[in-house]
Amino acid sequence: MNPISNLSPMDMMKIQADTLYTMDDQQRLLSINEPDGGQAPALFIGMTSVGQCSYYHEQLSSTLIEELGCDTKLPLDIAKLIQRVETFKPVKSVWMGPAYAFPEKCGEWHPNVQLIESHRTFLLEEHFPDLIERLHEKMPVAAYVIENSAVAVCCSARVSKQGAEASLYTAPNFRGQGYAAEAVKCWQYHVKESGRIPIYSTSWDNIASQIVAHKLGLIQFGMDFSITTSS
Repeated sequence: MNPISNLSPMDMMKIQADTLYTMDDQQRLLSINEPDGGQAPALFIGMTSVGQCSYYHEQLSSTLIEELGCDTKLPLDIAKLIQRVETFKPVKSVWMGPAYAFPEKCGEWHPNVQLIESHRTFLLEEHFPDLIERLHEKMPVAAYVIENSAVAVCCSARVSKQGAEASLYTAPNFRGQGYAAEAVKCWQYHVKESGRIPIYSTSWDNIASQIVAHKLGLIQFGMDFSITTSS
């Protein structure tokens, strides 16, 4: 499956939005798409080279949604958008960063990378014990293993019918060695095998994550922007 050849950047962005959040019948944001839920942003904008799509929290009034819709044209006036959202609730955070698709072939991964299943959770005990109880919801889980201990892990942060969003962790003493990129290669392969599209996104200030994307030859299909309010 080659998401770039088969799907437009806008198609990819809509799949990502549907993977990141749960929505109602009107495509209003309800919650973060994780088993424990979590607060969805008041506003999410997915920007691509062929246009953009905007999603709004289901508690926003129709008047505010209309006003925000007028303010989402490029280039974004972030200060103005924050001011608009502040009329709903105080703003807690603003997110902006690139969203990537994977090339058709991402290369073979290092032999040290293993797919973590229930009988291999002992590999997570030293550096990623919190992942053990949530293993099933995070599958596929791929790890770079050194001496029977996972030192870098790539798993599914959020999963939908069509897509899976990557989540990447590296133990502090093992960063900068290229282990994370190897784990990602394995993860994306198994996501594709499940019939889903692997998606990798990060924030503009996460340089380490962007370096991984560059090493893997990922293809940027758009940029994510969101404003989250206090609950």
